[in-house]
Amino acid sequence: MKQFKRCSALLLGALAALSLVACSKKDATGEQERFDQFIQQEFVDTMESDYPSMHIFLIHPEDFGVDPSAVEVGLGLRVDEQTIEKTAQDVAAAREEFQTFDRKLLTEEQQDTYDIYQFQVDLDSKLCDPKFDYYQQAFGSTMGMHTQIPTLLSDWQLRSEQDVKDLIAVVGDVKPYVDSLLDYTRKQEEKGLLMTDLDSVIQYCQGVVAAGENSAVLHSMNESIDALDLDKEDAGRYKAELKEAFENSFLPAYEEIITTMESLKSGDNNQEGLAHFEYGKEYYTLLLQQNVGSNKSVEEIRQMMEDACNRYDKGIETIILENPDLYESFVNFPATGFGSYTAILDNIQGKMYRDYPEVSNLGYNIVNINEEIANSGVAAYFNIPPIDDTGDKQLRVNPDIGGVDDIYTYSVVAHEGYPGHMYQNAYAYENLDSPYRKALANSPAYSEGFAVYAQYSAFQYLDGIDPRVLDAYRQQELYTYCAIVLSDIGIHYDGWSLQEFQDFLTEMGLELGDEALYESQYKQLQSTPCAFQPYYVGYEEFMALRRKAEKELGDSFNQKAFHEAILKSGAAPFCVVERNVDKYINASK
Repeated sequence: MKQFKRCSALLLGALAALSLVACSKKDATGEQERFDQFIQQEFVDTMESDYPSMHIFLIHPEDFGVDPSAVEVGLGLRVDEQTIEKTAQDVAAAREEFQTFDRKLLTEEQQDTYDIYQFQVDLDSKLCDPKFDYYQQAFGSTMGMHTQIPTLLSDWQLRSEQDVKDLIAVVGDVKPYVDSLLDYTRKQEEKGLLMTDLDSVIQYCQGVVAAGENSAVLHSMNESIDALDLDKEDAGRYKAELKEAFENSFLPAYEEIITTMESLKSGDNNQEGLAHFEYGKEYYTLLLQQNVGSNKSVEEIRQMMEDACNRYDKGIETIILENPDLYESFVNFPATGFGSYTAILDNIQGKMYRDYPEVSNLGYNIVNINEEIANSGVAAYFNIPPIDDTGDKQLRVNPDIGGVDDIYTYSVVAHEGYPGHMYQNAYAYENLDSPYRKALANSPAYSEGFAVYAQYSAFQYLDGIDPRVLDAYRQQELYTYCAIVLSDIGIHYDGWSLQEFQDFLTEMGLELGDEALYESQYKQLQSTPCAFQPYYVGYEEFMALRRKAEKELGDSFNQKAFHEAILKSGAAPFCVVERNVDKYINASK
């Protein structure tokens, strides 16, 4: 299970220090070998400390030095004071060991890994400061644990009979795991650090409980058991055990969430932003940097998004004024002409290799999102495959997002599929050697920013729609989302009220009309800080790198080579990505 604490096992591993004796005189080969051992141990420790991580990322753990018998089957460490304290100690120990390496003696690829690890561990060390222990909210309205658990279980891959037994144990662990989250949440309220959209959480959980044993989550898990073609009697027994665990653990956990959230309504719950907590602005700054993949300040990010808003505003105005004959198309966007999600992906795949480096394993299947998850407003997502999996990749799409021939649907499928996450993931698995880099390097701004970049890049493969119309659509969307990022900063760093948020959107020309819509959008941002930053700050970073490359290279700029430069970085902070782009620029002059 993706751990609750930002400096948790999933992100950084158990982080046990290696007992290595430092040499008085370091040599390059020895230092490189020692560094590889350190990073490999980080990977092993992570996998062995968190069963869901091992199951999701590895089909054959033994091939990576991971001992499955050392892994406790369940959802992961409980969220309590002991775990929080130990995690902070482990992070400090790992950082101390990491600081013994001489970066200059490492290979270029190792230096990338070094910088990725350093960015993560430095931020997590700061976030592990005890003054932030109760700042992270367990039940964010869109990305809280109550929404993550059904997604995790619905997508759980069963590869063997033992996996079925383990899944039953995981489902049985839902209630104890959720209880620890609720204990943490009650302590937050006692400390005056609760900041949760209680009604949103209650509404979601009521839908889960109402489904009962007819739950789409349980149905999905049963389908996975059927797909194994086990002995009929064995399969029936496992399904009965799974149902029992579901009824005795999963459903009671969601009933308890509802009860707890109802009880918290009479307590202290911050219904505005992080800025209203004692260390809220400091915490938000760290959270922002973690989600934008750089050490830029809040003011630097604010300026970046304001500049982007101005650029898109002028761009839209120019396109419309210069092309009044296209006004109808701007207002009523023409259909793309595609009749299925597969048709969209196949069309893109047939054209994208003129602009993106080829990868060999791009087989896929598309599955509708689980009904209960679809109700949460999720448009689509890509299921990250194990790093040793050579089978088809899976894309989940919400059938209710709109018509298949709608431009929004095209964008969503391109974002999650080609040339977005599915392609990005396939490239990394095929071209990066380090298991740590493939599975644990964590830069949401790189991953999501690239996927946004890719979805708009895919507009060039749409035939029959005027490029000027597509460009206006792109800039209008980006203008809106840049304003949302600025609103997030306003709420959590400046302490905006609902009225100030509404006034800002009105000033930006983004009136929502209905008061309830303003409140709904405000609550979404207020309860899930930095949710949009990885997507749109990440996008702006990639576009800034592209503009830089185009300016310096002129006619020598090659889109395919540029894409290769950013893809070879893997999920890295932008200091690494920029270095690889600079290498491409210098080599192309």
